This record gives sequence, C-alpha cells and structure tokens, in this order.
Amino acid sequence: MLTWLASNVTGLSIIGSAIAFIWPIVQFVITRRRDLQFREFEIYHRLIKELVSPEEEGAPMWVDRQAAIIFELRHFPRYYAFTVRTLTGLRTKFASQTVVTTRLIEEFDLTLDFINSKIGR
Repeated sequence: MLTWLASNVTGLSIIGSAIAFIWPIVQFVITRRRDLQFREFEIYHRLIKELVSPEEEGAPMWVDRQAAIIFELRHFPRYYAFTVRTLTGLRTKFASQTVVTTRLIEEFDLTLDFINSKIGR
C-alpha cells in the first residue's frame, strides 16, 4: 500500500488539487439553487396573496392586475399542481360573482390550459 502511494504521488496530488478546486464551485451552485428556490417561494406566495386580496383593506380589486397575476403563475413549474387546484377553485368562486369580467375568466382558462398541457393532463 505504501509503495503504491509513493509511486502515485503525482496522480494523487492532481486529484486532490482538482477536488480542492471543484468543491467551492459545488458549494456555490448548491447555495445559489437554494437561494433561487427561496426567492421563487416568496414571489409565488406574494402573487397568490395579491390575486385574492386587495392592497389595502376595503380597496377595490383590479381585474387587469388579477389577470396579469394569473398569467404570471405560468412561470412557476414547481407549483403547477397547487396552482391548478387554486385557480380552479378561484375560477368557480369568481364565475359566480356578477362583477367579474369575462376577461378574467378567460385568463383563468388560458392559464389552466397552459399548465395542464405542461403537466400532461
């Protein structure tokens, strides 16, 4: 064993140097991915909150803003299953209201069709 180590010192030092070089890169990638997932979590939940509740208590909900939020939910594939359940429930709730516009219902349908096509439903 000792003879093998002595005869392969050069190769082992190259491997050691490569590991020492690569390890910080791996740590950076893992940390970056975790940070991006946390940011995505915060943004997604903020969008859901803005979709269902006004900015201020008693303030009106803006259909254009809600339609834009519904559209933006397409960009969160990690949450597709939950998004489909949420939008389906909200679509039913909003469709029963007389104030909601057909444009908002159309955006619900378009986004649900888009997500369902992505997840194979």
